Amino acid sequence: MKKNKTFDYTQLMAHTIKIYKFLGFWRPDPDMKHKNLYHCYTAFWLSLSLIFISSQVIYMYNSRKSLKEVLAALYITLTFVSILARQLTTYQSMNELKEIIKDLNRPLFQVKCQKHYEIADKTTRNQRLLYNICLFLGLSTDIFAAIFPLLANEKVILAKAWFPYDWTKPFNYFMTYIFQNAVLIWHTLVCYSGDMSTFTLLLHIGIQCDILCYTLNHLDDFYFKDGMLHEITPRDKLEFRKDMEKFSQAMAKNLVVCVRHHREIIKFAKDIQRIKEVDIFILFASRALILCTCLFQLSMVQFGSVESMMLLFFSMCMLTEQFVFCWFGSDIIYKGSLILQAAYNTPWTDCNNRFRKILLQFMTQACCPLNIPVGGLFVMSLPIFISVLQTAYSFLTLLHSIQ
Repeated sequence: MKKNKTFDYTQLMAHTIKIYKFLGFWRPDPDMKHKNLYHCYTAFWLSLSLIFISSQVIYMYNSRKSLKEVLAALYITLTFVSILARQLTTYQSMNELKEIIKDLNRPLFQVKCQKHYEIADKTTRNQRLLYNICLFLGLSTDIFAAIFPLLANEKVILAKAWFPYDWTKPFNYFMTYIFQNAVLIWHTLVCYSGDMSTFTLLLHIGIQCDILCYTLNHLDDFYFKDGMLHEITPRDKLEFRKDMEKFSQAMAKNLVVCVRHHREIIKFAKDIQRIKEVDIFILFASRALILCTCLFQLSMVQFGSVESMMLLFFSMCMLTEQFVFCWFGSDIIYKGSLILQAAYNTPWTDCNNRFRKILLQFMTQACCPLNIPVGGLFVMSLPIFISVLQTAYSFLTLLHSIQ
């Protein structure tokens, strides 16, 4: 018999947890040292964020008679408000999120053979690529946002806002420039960490579906011991096949473990939905309006300028974020559907009626689609991404017609 390897799934969240702690959004444990100081650090950044948003709201109110001026500030305001609201909902359920992270390495989720390990390892490498792409887009937007005011023909600031002082004076301008860019970078990292935590959890569902499908497709490559499955050697596999009754009993035990694994996957998906549902709903509810206002602003500036590049990268960030969420949703639906097909590929023709009855019950359970509902209104999937784009285009057309 072969000894199973182990895979540390918590490493998938290690990068995100570090950023959470740096931003001040990792809820401290009761025994954490300097907990009060950490709370002050969190309150400091929240205060800066609220000051930034308030200054833009006041500016839009004062400029309410000019649609162009309102829209010039609206896309940043909506983005920051949605990011902050999403992160606060995550912070509220941070203790539950910590429990889910701890349960990533639960026994049923562990790899049971070399192929399982390769599936988890390959997905981890793909995750790092996704992280790097998202971070590149976010930081590129911040870089162009920082350069834009410096290269402008006249003295301008990153985001149009109201200030209780004359920001055009050299020292005031310098402090305003530092303030706005610091808050922008902070919000970028907040959005990045929140999205990556959700992506990682959704990615984990896909990993477990792949592992379960492989186990079902190769059910006779495993044996049951101490409540778990272990990879079997070719020699022991031949021994099992010699006695068909013994083989049927072994396969029935293996199948029961797969049934439990499937139920754990469903439970894990529901836990993610419960914790992240409001977060994801705010994302979907706000992105269409943010996209259309950003694209409207892009159409108003000279193409090829630094400001246009900033707006272009900003739009790409919004589109990529929305697309990845929807892609993961469709990926979970697709991989969940493969479980039913994999269940049919078990060696049921060589097993007794007890195995077939368990298999029938399992296949009936697997018929229910695995998905991530959002707000009880729709299921996260690629068709929803198309709907968001269509809505954003409709809003953009309306704004141009009003102008």
